[in-house]
Amino acid sequence: MLRRTIAVAFLALCSACEIGNSWADAEHREVAPLVLLVRQPPVEAMAAGLLQPLLAPPQAPSDGSDARPFASLRAALSLAPPGALLRVEEGIWREQLTITRAVVLMGRGAGRTRIVPPEGRRLAIDVQGTDHVQIYGISVEGAAVGVQFRGGAGHRLENVDLHDFSEAAVVGRGAEISITSSTVRGVAGGRTGHGFDVEGGALEARRVSFTDAGRRAIVVSGAVARLDDLEVHGSAMGAVQALDKADVHVLRGEFEGQGGASLYAGAARLSVEDAHLRHSEYGIIGARGAELSVIGDEITDYRVAGVALVQAHGTIQRTVIARGGTEAAISITMADGKTPVLLVDNRIQNPGTMGVHVTGSSVIARGNTITGAWPDREKDMGDAFFAIESNLVLEENVMRGNSGSGVVSLRSTVRMAGNGFINNGRAGLLLLDRSKGTATANLFQRNASAAVEVGERARATLARNRFEGNPRFDIDTGCGKGLSGTAEVLAGNTFATPVRRRQCVE
Repeated sequence: MLRRTIAVAFLALCSACEIGNSWADAEHREVAPLVLLVRQPPVEAMAAGLLQPLLAPPQAPSDGSDARPFASLRAALSLAPPGALLRVEEGIWREQLTITRAVVLMGRGAGRTRIVPPEGRRLAIDVQGTDHVQIYGISVEGAAVGVQFRGGAGHRLENVDLHDFSEAAVVGRGAEISITSSTVRGVAGGRTGHGFDVEGGALEARRVSFTDAGRRAIVVSGAVARLDDLEVHGSAMGAVQALDKADVHVLRGEFEGQGGASLYAGAARLSVEDAHLRHSEYGIIGARGAELSVIGDEITDYRVAGVALVQAHGTIQRTVIARGGTEAAISITMADGKTPVLLVDNRIQNPGTMGVHVTGSSVIARGNTITGAWPDREKDMGDAFFAIESNLVLEENVMRGNSGSGVVSLRSTVRMAGNGFINNGRAGLLLLDRSKGTATANLFQRNASAAVEVGERARATLARNRFEGNPRFDIDTGCGKGLSGTAEVLAGNTFATPVRRRQCVE
């Protein structure tokens, strides 16, 4: 009988299917086949304690119509057929919800329609094993977890405000979730827990703002995620963490004030494009076999390194990295890829103690500009490139105005063509500890100690380079057994003045 009453109510409310601007904005939502109203009893009647007279006819049961709306969300959910739309009036709904069929909850707007579970309940909303649960224009607050999705596809949150949780705002386990134009704040004060915690399935987040949303704002493990135009402020460790074969694409967005790496990938794929990252310990880290793609980003004011790859691989292109800290703009350690790490057309300014620090890795750098590296506390370093036990190919880069050298190589092989080594505080090129370098068609100009310095049994081969205005030496191969190196000067090198080389006294 009640189902028949609901159907009649739907015919009377068919005009309500056109959702007006007074309700939460959901222009792209699929229209639900049935609209049910959920409204709390009038406050005045509740406060006055008005009761039906004992002999009065019994009140007809709630059916979701305007005349007999459901008085609680749980009552509405228990009777709503799959695909129903529940229009939830404003107020504080002190309920814990379990959803087991496809429904749409549409509130009057975040802050006006609020779901606050009873004290001591772990979950505010638990979605179990169903598809297409959608929530619009609602605040969810309190409890340990705001919304949990266990399985299912087509889940959507839009214009929701999730705040004040002790563990997580959203948890997904094998579910496909989309969240748009929403806010997440106050998850464990940004010290523990997560804003979003997703394992398996898929996550799409667009225009979502996170403030102190857990120790890490978003954790994606073994899932696919598309994260567009996010704003993440605070969080003790990081903004986004991709783990265990996750595939995460970050497009644009602002990431600021993370205690660790703003973006991290471990044994996962992470693509970051046109994002701004600032005031964190690291901008981006790839580790444990991760694959990074960093394109067109701006990474500034980091405390250690802008981008770090540790046993990882990938590319960094058209990215601005500036105002660094104790390590380097780009730090590459034991890169694990079958192809070299690729650095193309990046602009690195005041990067810290090194522009690019390479250890035990193969790197191709092309078209990069590195300026303003400064010494460490021991007055050492300050180099544009510093490589140890690595293979470097440097093409058409500019290393200018660094406190140390343009390139420093220890036990490494370096091939250089078409680069500019200009106005560096020590050497343009420094090869040490049995390194081997070939330099072809480069410009060495106004480098303070030497254009090319070779020592500790290292070897350089020079062809068709231009040497101009280097105040001390054009070529310095050092003196003394075990301390000197070898420079083979081939045809085509030009010198603005007669070549100046260090002369050793026997």
